[in-house]
Amino acid sequence: MRKWFALGMSMMLVTGLAACGGNNNGGGNESTPTQTANGSEGKETDKAPAKDVEIVFQSWVTPNLTVEYYDQLIKRFESANPGIKVKRIQPPANEGSPDSYLKTLLASGDFPDVVLNATIQMFVDADALLEIPIDEDIQQINNFESDMIDGKLYNISAIRQPQSLIFYNKKLFAEAGIASTPKSWAELEAAAEKLKAKNITPLLTAGDWTAGFTFSVMTSPTVYKDNKVWYADRFDNKVKFTDDNWKEAASFYAKLVEKGYFNKGALSIDYTAVEQEFLKGKGAMYPMGSWFSAAEAVSDKDFEVGVFAVPTKDGTQYMLGGENAGGYAVAKNSKHSEEALKFAKFMMLDPEAHKGYLQADALFSNLKEPLKWDMSPLQSEIYDLLLNNPPMVGHLNNKVGRVPVAGIQDQYNKVAQNIMLGDVDVEKGLQSLDEYWDKNNK
Repeated sequence: MRKWFALGMSMMLVTGLAACGGNNNGGGNESTPTQTANGSEGKETDKAPAKDVEIVFQSWVTPNLTVEYYDQLIKRFESANPGIKVKRIQPPANEGSPDSYLKTLLASGDFPDVVLNATIQMFVDADALLEIPIDEDIQQINNFESDMIDGKLYNISAIRQPQSLIFYNKKLFAEAGIASTPKSWAELEAAAEKLKAKNITPLLTAGDWTAGFTFSVMTSPTVYKDNKVWYADRFDNKVKFTDDNWKEAASFYAKLVEKGYFNKGALSIDYTAVEQEFLKGKGAMYPMGSWFSAAEAVSDKDFEVGVFAVPTKDGTQYMLGGENAGGYAVAKNSKHSEEALKFAKFMMLDPEAHKGYLQADALFSNLKEPLKWDMSPLQSEIYDLLLNNPPMVGHLNNKVGRVPVAGIQDQYNKVAQNIMLGDVDVEKGLQSLDEYWDKNNK
């Protein structure tokens, strides 16, 4: 999935402690996994698959990817693979990612066999993840090489996920006399002014991870469209958050806050609540990733929702998002790595599971033979935006030339929350991002 939040624990303290929740179920099969993604047998192995084993799967539950969603897939996998049981666990609510939860489990020796939506670099650095063989299953995925770390693959994902989107209430736009969607900063500010004049809240956000996400998607496109390897350059000290382009983008965002264009009390509500606020018509614009369209498709409301790319300073459309990110990884020290890898492949690459995942979370297939699903009108609009946009780069804790330092999303969140609380010293906030980066650049 697609949301991030992490505690500032040092992974150096837990390196080498990796175990897995399935370790107490007897010896495993350590031969090279050869099952195909749909759970059928591939090439012969030296040993028969282990019987009556249990693997622990850390799921990522959201309003779209529900407990029921995972449980029905687990049931189908278990039915096709007698002798393999899957125990599902999940992080506490309101985390931005599973990272802090997984770090705690790693330190305690209870690291799951299969993890989902983790910051892969973080757990590779902790020597906690299994290198995934590049076999025929993996070769189905477009650009899987771009997700490799030092020439090795640790993550199974085959999705594209645009994130720098603004969803808007067409009814409220019409009431405010806004005839076209904003493309530039100036046009966005003018639209917000018209909405506020009609006593309509122009923009919605929330506390938890949502504040940092909103700040990132509304500032980063203007910076990264001109430098698609910005994080790589930051590692080389060629750029900084305190450079003029970042100052200008962050100052524009702070101005939107200062003018009262965001919802009052935003930091007191969470992601689930702000989604409902928008669907109830309590605000005109909602910056969020493509996954929101899945909730919109089944919502009961009296208005139509549209979408546009987050405006840039000069009006150039440039979307940010993830490609082959947020997928499934396997614990290096799992005693049932063959079964764990088989399950991870099933969850992402089995045709029925893949299509269901795309539809449940409004994602787009990145297989070489992409699977199609029935899109809502809003999802078709997103797809058209994606087709007309250059290849995406990441933002926040996604790769922009390189994966950023671990935990940077938490620092983005602090900066964003301070701005929402009225701290107008933007340069100080950006300086804190540079300081965090330098301190955690190992």
